[in-house]
Amino acid sequence: MKRRLIALIVLLAISSALQASQCSGNFSDAALQTLKNENFVIEATEDRNKTAVKLLLCLGSPDPKVRDGIVYEATSEWLRGNLLDQVTIKTMFDFLINTLEQTNQDPLNFTQPFAALVLSEVLRVDRIKPYLTENELQKAIKVTTSYMVNIVDYRGFDDLQGWRHAVAHTADVILQLSLNNKVSKVQLGQLLDALKSQVSPQQPHFYVFGEPKRLAMAFIYIVLRGEHTEQEVASYLESVASPAPFNDWQSVYSDKEGLAKLHNTRNFIYSIFAISARSENSALKSMQPKLAELIKKIG
Repeated sequence: MKRRLIALIVLLAISSALQASQCSGNFSDAALQTLKNENFVIEATEDRNKTAVKLLLCLGSPDPKVRDGIVYEATSEWLRGNLLDQVTIKTMFDFLINTLEQTNQDPLNFTQPFAALVLSEVLRVDRIKPYLTENELQKAIKVTTSYMVNIVDYRGFDDLQGWRHAVAHTADVILQLSLNNKVSKVQLGQLLDALKSQVSPQQPHFYVFGEPKRLAMAFIYIVLRGEHTEQEVASYLESVASPAPFNDWQSVYSDKEGLAKLHNTRNFIYSIFAISARSENSALKSMQPKLAELIKKIG
């Protein structure tokens, strides 16, 4: 079993540009549809583990029914159901990290956003049943934050092509990392910086596919770790809600970049306010005065 998975690592260590052909080379359309129709049930343990690894070759499929409805749903089902061996999960981790670490080689840019989405499930396993070393976890944080900061493709959903949603998927990775008790305060700070970098993108872009809420949820779970003081959280929120490079929020209304910044920042702060307002958690409730102050400033 282990030897066969090692052989599959070699197969997987190919450019994203070749993955679509590798997907069809390993799975016929009928085989993928059968897997879906059978609710991803594969009775033989070895076959299930091999299939989980090979499915990663389909992350860049141009068919949303494959990459989202089969690759993501199947791996999530197996990982959450404790149906994959640790060797398999580690193989998946290595491949996904490698995919996000590389320069994007997928001209349609499906591979990396969906690698991030699947990685969030793979990292979820580590916080429940640890399998990563300290160095591997740090690498996950480094690769995730670097990928998040450097996202420039903000396409969300397309009627024909389906989802990309790189920012939201990477926020999900950060959320899972923040829930891991092995992640230190310093590392949480790195995750916070990565979130901040995409609250309002440098290029003018108006989020319309729920990205601010996904970013806000990741932020919320970092706060819930209890590593940061009330003042540290308030200072972070203040910095996120800064109108810079504009003098103030009233100055943005005659500038497209400014309007995008207003739209995105407002939605992020409002999302945090709405989530924390429903909570009885003291750390979240303590943010309410600062959030109310910022909402008044932003308008």
